[in-house]
Amino acid sequence: MNSTRSMPIAVLLAWLVPGLGHWWMGQKQRAVILFIVITVTFWGGVALGGVRSSITPKDNGLWIAAQLCAGPQTLGALALSNRLATKPVSEQYKAPWPASDLGVVYAGVAGLLNLLVILDVIARTDGAKAAAISRGPPRRGAD
Repeated sequence: MNSTRSMPIAVLLAWLVPGLGHWWMGQKQRAVILFIVITVTFWGGVALGGVRSSITPKDNGLWIAAQLCAGPQTLGALALSNRLATKPVSEQYKAPWPASDLGVVYAGVAGLLNLLVILDVIARTDGAKAAAISRGPPRRGAD
């Protein structure tokens, strides 16, 4: 891992695409696993509950805040949800209970997982900097 990596950039990358902050830090296997788990959980929730049921700030209260932690994919799903809202009611699909509630929870949990990933990126960049500082400057030729 490169200790000169910037924490703000790593955090932004981690929010933009789950796992991208870890990828940028050189932890490619971890990044791929995080990307797959969070993305599948988010879109699995959207598929289970339907985009109109799962990603609606008006109906889901604080769950949308958790979902937004999953990054721009939530904004894309929200835009799709808003576009579908303009269609006639006969063309709108809203999942029945309990699928609608489960979809909201899955998408929210994916966002909260990504929040943990972002916090992990912060800890890893700070840890790398602290390790570099504690080592001190390299010694010149030992006796």
